[in-house]
Amino acid sequence: MKKALIAVLIITAIIISACAAPKGKSEEEKLRQQLKKWEYFDSQGIVEVSYKGLAIRKMFSAAKNGSEIRFDIIDGGLLGSAAEPLLTLYIGNYVALKSPFLPMLELLDFSSAIPEESLSLSANTDSLVTVYGERIIKDKKLKLQGVTINFNQDYLLDSVSDSLSATELKALYSSKGDLSELLIKSKDNISLRLSFDKIEYLQPQIRPLPKPELSFADNTLKELNNLNLEALLKEFLQYKKEGQK
Repeated sequence: MKKALIAVLIITAIIISACAAPKGKSEEEKLRQQLKKWEYFDSQGIVEVSYKGLAIRKMFSAAKNGSEIRFDIIDGGLLGSAAEPLLTLYIGNYVALKSPFLPMLELLDFSSAIPEESLSLSANTDSLVTVYGERIIKDKKLKLQGVTINFNQDYLLDSVSDSLSATELKALYSSKGDLSELLIKSKDNISLRLSFDKIEYLQPQIRPLPKPELSFADNTLKELNNLNLEALLKEFLQYKKEGQK
């Protein structure tokens, strides 16, 4: 009788301890946690912009909240009230660009170069995991509407290829798994290397640029469409490179 009682007590203790033991995160929870980092963040660092042998290095600030993004390249000084935005890009319900140094850049249509499909996939993590989580967990990859997203074994985003905008992104991480660099290559041989000094995973308040309003005559619009992007970018980078000396 005593032996039976002891056996029952031991089994009961094992069951209770098993139920009370902390459970590890499921694969879906791990995936959701990593994807949330791309849904919203606020960051600062150094950006290197390269185009056909010309390159500049400047400070930047980048913020994302769902489908809204604001990216500022800062010219001189510490990031703060005294810093001068050299170039600002806003992406939301519309695309807007502001460049005090080269206002002609503001007249170009950059919408075709924006990886809209990639951005839309990162705007709602819960929906993405609900619909495609099982596929991502199985393949560590997702192919959808011209976009290929690759993950490593810990579900850290490894690379993104967007065929519609001809944009490629590669993410690099520190030994602790923190995002350290983003390498972005777009069409026309434009590339960006973002080195992060600070990144916070919070929902920032993003201040949009005014929506572009073109009120030019048709012939003026035609002239704008013929603007030489290559010449403008070379002028922009060459001037700012000389300014760094």
